[in-house]
Amino acid sequence: MGLCQPSIPPLPSGINLTGQTIIVTGASSGIGLTAARRILKLRASNVVLAVRDLAKGEAVKASFLADSEIQSTNPKANIQVMQLNMETYASVKTFASDLKKRFGELHVLLLNAGGMSHQRELVSSGHEKAVQVNYLSNVMLMMELLPLLEITAHKTGKPTRVTWTGSRSYRETSLARFPLSGNSKGVLKHFDQAVNIPLFNRYADSKLLGLLFLRELAKRYGCDKVIINSFCPNTVNTSMASSMPLYLRIPAAAIMKVKGRSPEEATSIVLNAAFVAGAETHGRLLEDCTAVEVSDFVQSDEGGKIQRQLWNETVAEMTEKVGLPVWMKWID
Repeated sequence: MGLCQPSIPPLPSGINLTGQTIIVTGASSGIGLTAARRILKLRASNVVLAVRDLAKGEAVKASFLADSEIQSTNPKANIQVMQLNMETYASVKTFASDLKKRFGELHVLLLNAGGMSHQRELVSSGHEKAVQVNYLSNVMLMMELLPLLEITAHKTGKPTRVTWTGSRSYRETSLARFPLSGNSKGVLKHFDQAVNIPLFNRYADSKLLGLLFLRELAKRYGCDKVIINSFCPNTVNTSMASSMPLYLRIPAAAIMKVKGRSPEEATSIVLNAAFVAGAETHGRLLEDCTAVEVSDFVQSDEGGKIQRQLWNETVAEMTEKVGLPVWMKWID
């Protein structure tokens, strides 16, 4: 891949989010922050900044309140900062519960929070950190808020949205080189227990899980109520490399500086997926602004087997924590 990334077409004119309630997770930095800012400029009535660090979230809110363009175009915007730590199911549960108490409608859920862990690390759930933060907690939050999204769709007469930050790096999954063994206890346990997966592959693996889940979800959940898609903004010049070990941080930061899109440009990709892309993107990954075919591995028999197995394991995991709809059931 060269250093030049394709240009991103401008968003259609006339997008007006007046009356809408929108959640942006991971809103204290990077594309989450710039997405929230642009959503406010598009006149969203209620914007929830879901952040791990409340102090950082409040600082972002203060910057929005001091933004002359936001104050000119959207002076009555209701900006709320709410804590959300994707490392724990308890925090996701609390966030969703509080959100439903505060708002009777939800139009768009931007699942942007995520991270790149520099080493294998288990969190309180017993799962590997990248799997928990980038996959499982996002699934839980989506399922917790899906009923509210459906209620809102019924009220407004048009589909609401879930847009999840994915990555074309899923193509670099470790499973393409090191398939699950026949004795494996499962997909999730494979990643929880594996100690020799390199840093970049751990991130890619977690993004593969999200892709597989959405593909299976789209087979059993239509897009008439909620359109659920994901997007990859390609390389973006953000602080994500800061969590890497020094020997990777320096070259990664250099690549981002030279090749990376600005968060502002990347945000156009976010907003396209969330507000412009149609029902044809349901269950699909948009690379930049285009839904593309998935990798050969995902389309293979092995990929299909892993997809179904992951679905069953995720259903089992979520059943213990969320009231799941009848369509989200075990595959025989």
